[in-house]
Amino acid sequence: MDTVNQIVKEVKFDEEKRILVSLQNQFEVYLQDQKILSMLKESAQSILQKDFVQLEIVKNICRITVATGSEEKNLELVKTELVKGLQMAMAFLSHMHNQK
Repeated sequence: MDTVNQIVKEVKFDEEKRILVSLQNQFEVYLQDQKILSMLKESAQSILQKDFVQLEIVKNICRITVATGSEEKNLELVKTELVKGLQMAMAFLSHMHNQK
C-alpha cells in the first residue's frame, strides 16, 4: 500500500456521497492532460459500469458520481481497483526503467 500512498492521498466521500480520489499535489499536472482524462473516464466507466454517472477533475482531485444507493459498494470497488491499477502501473514503469 506504500506505493499507493506515494500517489494517492485519500479516497473518501464528500458531503454529497461522491467518491473523491485525492492525489498527491505533484500529480495534479497529469490530471490536466486530455488523454489522461479520457483514460480515467473510460476506466471509471469500465469499473463502475451501470453505476457510473460522472467524473469531474478539480486540481488534484477526481470526483466520481455514482448511482444513488450504490455509493458504499462502489467506494470499496474504487479502492480495490485503484490499488490494482497503481500496482500494475508501477510494475510497468519499473520494468521500463530497468530496460534502460
